[in-house]
Amino acid sequence: MNLGELLEQKIFLGQEFLTWLWFLQESEGGAEVKDLGWVELTLGERLVLGPAMGADGSRVTVSGAEGSLAEAREALRQGKLVDALRLGLEIHGEEYALNLEAAELALKGLKLPTTASPGEDPDGLEGLVLERVALLENAVKAVEGLLGLFLTQRLHPEEGPELRRALGAWAGQEAG
Repeated sequence: MNLGELLEQKIFLGQEFLTWLWFLQESEGGAEVKDLGWVELTLGERLVLGPAMGADGSRVTVSGAEGSLAEAREALRQGKLVDALRLGLEIHGEEYALNLEAAELALKGLKLPTTASPGEDPDGLEGLVLERVALLENAVKAVEGLLGLFLTQRLHPEEGPELRRALGAWAGQEAG
């Protein structure tokens, strides 16, 4: 089996994770992540929904304001899952933005919080680079921590079915 086939078979996990992030953002606003504390979530201006693995159908891309979310919610109700999204994170009061895609679960288009310019930083360029590396590490830790929380719930014998029911109810689908 080649890598492409393997990814195609496992994409459901990425779709469920991204859908769960949307659910988590609306239901809790964020989550407690190990080593970071509370991570606040916001939906960005791009959301792509597609058919669940093995299902036929087209993809729905929404972007922009609240009106577009109604279209995304309808796609959810019809059984589509999130294929890609723009996600905002707030960690220790600093705002990050990134793109996630279900197939790869790789951080793309990462926007880090603003830092001082090399002339403003008393430690100069070295201090600026170290600060940017720390910010990058926080973004990766946040996504890894959120994925860990999702997998812990999703794979738990009691919490897994309850999570699927909660997601179905939130999406406006039959629980099951």
